[in-house]
Amino acid sequence: MNFKSLAIWSLFVVASFSIGACQDYGFEEVPSSVIRAKRKTYDIAIAQKVDILFVVDNSRSMVGEQTAIAQSFQVFTDILDEKFGEGKYQIAVVTTGMESTDCGQCPPDDPNYYSCVNETGENGRFQDRLGHNVGTVDKPEFEFVTDSSCKIMDSSNISRCFYDRDKDQGVIFTGVNGCGYERGLAPIKAALSEPLISSYNVTPTSTFLRPDAILAVVVISDEEDCGEVGDVTEGISGIRGKVCYYAANGEGPDGSFSDPKEGRLYKLEPVRNYYDFLMGLKDNKDGYVKFATIAGMEDESNPSATKITFESDDPNAAPVPSCTTPNCTNQSGYCNAFPGTRYIALANLFGDNGFIGTICKDDFSDVLEKLGTFVACPTEFKLSEKILDPAFANILVNGVDVPRYSCSGSTKDNVEICSGPNDDSCSAGNCIETWTFIPPGDPPESDAPGGKIIFAPHYNPCDLITEGEVHIEVVYITP
Repeated sequence: MNFKSLAIWSLFVVASFSIGACQDYGFEEVPSSVIRAKRKTYDIAIAQKVDILFVVDNSRSMVGEQTAIAQSFQVFTDILDEKFGEGKYQIAVVTTGMESTDCGQCPPDDPNYYSCVNETGENGRFQDRLGHNVGTVDKPEFEFVTDSSCKIMDSSNISRCFYDRDKDQGVIFTGVNGCGYERGLAPIKAALSEPLISSYNVTPTSTFLRPDAILAVVVISDEEDCGEVGDVTEGISGIRGKVCYYAANGEGPDGSFSDPKEGRLYKLEPVRNYYDFLMGLKDNKDGYVKFATIAGMEDESNPSATKITFESDDPNAAPVPSCTTPNCTNQSGYCNAFPGTRYIALANLFGDNGFIGTICKDDFSDVLEKLGTFVACPTEFKLSEKILDPAFANILVNGVDVPRYSCSGSTKDNVEICSGPNDDSCSAGNCIETWTFIPPGDPPESDAPGGKIIFAPHYNPCDLITEGEVHIEVVYITP
């Protein structure tokens, strides 16, 4: 079986199918009384190229997280190298810094000054400063060298630019002098819009936002998003950066709806506007934009339950941390992360093209492995309801049945079909399930309450599909 493919394909998960339809399903003899109606649609693009924008929080509390991301990053690039290959993926980094009233230019003669924007101007500018911490996690002291070729990284320079393990330096080390009003969403719009996208954010050899590439955005922050510059009043005595939480929450700890200085309503740019902006960059094609966040949350299995709460009802009260990094011994007290509700909300808007991971980790290998698979192409498909019996399920590609069993030694150009585990007719490998149903756990994952369908390595749709348009249907009945 030879599938020529790409760019967009849709997975339709259907919990019932009309008995009178043309397709001959294995469960047509099942009484109609047990068939429960359900339909869910996944739109997933499989492209040969991907442009990945990382938004990295460079505020004072992020030195530990930057280090942990750097040390685990090869897991991510290994997947990109495997799935895309040389020259097929690009990565750029921006910070959460946007110049504003209480966040000006960093004084060049005071390296310890913080809540400021660095010499690049930040504000959505691709970072080309390779940082190296000559201090400690407790007392960081960053030194930087500039390399303009690192604004847009690919397989040829990623190990030198993003993180050079031998030198312990890279663009991922954005420093910790950044703005105390962390804005993780505003820089995305600035970076991918004019004038930056066709001026500062280019190199002599590379341009970001390639028309034939998927766009993936990854925000990494241990704080809440503070919207656009001007959304909140800055410099309020006793409040300062806490105002971002008040505005994200829609009210302050004391139930007030506006700040005490200028009377500005606690309100931020709607998250939906960022979704519309990103989708618009790809002509609203489903699956061509992916959004991921590694942020503060209470329960990684149920990120949407994360809420902003406060230590008291005092009008200047601080937000309550949502999680704590395990094994953290930072003497400066930077072991906590605070709720990133706006990042979580944006990821949820993208549905199956959204990814959420917790920042409260001391090792990001597993998160970055999942993130790499998410960016490249899924190999598992999440169901909203359990399958009654896998024997009563059918998977179709462009209306053609996917074989229930096939030989593990098959290639993408020649899938050898077999009848089951006892079939020894395979010319190579063994006769195994082409796809496997994984029941939901206890408790089930919030985004896969019905379990998952996972394809065998030799029948990975991401490998089979390389161009054109393919529709995949999973048809099954529920208990």
